[in-house]
Formats: sequence, C-alpha cells, structure tokens
Amino acid sequence: LHPRVRRQRQMCKETEEGLCKFGNYTLDAEHATLRNSESGKSTTLTAREAQILQLLAENKGEVVRREVILNRCWDKNDDYFASRSLDVFVTKLRKLFETDPMIEIKTVRGVGLMLVVNN
Repeated sequence: LHPRVRRQRQMCKETEEGLCKFGNYTLDAEHATLRNSESGKSTTLTAREAQILQLLAENKGEVVRREVILNRCWDKNDDYFASRSLDVFVTKLRKLFETDPMIEIKTVRGVGLMLVVNN
C-alpha cells in the first residue's frame, strides 16, 4: 500500500468485547449478530455471513481478494461451488444494508470485494 493510503485506511474499530463497529452497525462475529445502533434492530447472521462480513469490516475501504475470502471462509481458493456460494452470501449481506446509503459492499470486477462506509 502507498503510505498515504495506509494512513487513511480505517481499520475495524473493535471494542473490548471483540465487537466490530462500522457506520451505525456493530458486528459480533462470535455470536453471529449484527446490530444497528440507530434503529436498535439486531439481525442474526449465519456463521459464514458473519465471517465474510468480519473480514470485509477488518479491511474496510480496501479490496479483499476473492481468493483470500474463499481461503479464510471455505479453506479453498479455486472451487467453483465455493465461489458461487460466496456470491449468494454477499447478495444476502447487501440486502441487509440496502436501506442504509452509508454502507455498501462493492464488487471490484476480477479482483474482489470492498466494504465502503460513507460518513
């Protein structure tokens, strides 16, 4: 990374309880829950959704390569079925944030995914 980009990079803000905060959301990956602090609504995620979201949140504002996600969440990096499953999980995660214009999961074509939090 370019030094200027590295300084501007926003890492996942973890609390003492190991929770990951981004935008109005708090992710508890261990218990697979996502809480919106603005509405107070809590959503239960699947373990895999929580893993993917945690990986994206920890690298907020950076592209996470598909191979990295597949390796961490499926222990595979070139399996067609795991790759298609990733697409399904990302679609489900995008639906969770569709009413929040501040949060977006972007696809960087041919590279990977990026969690963008607009303040």
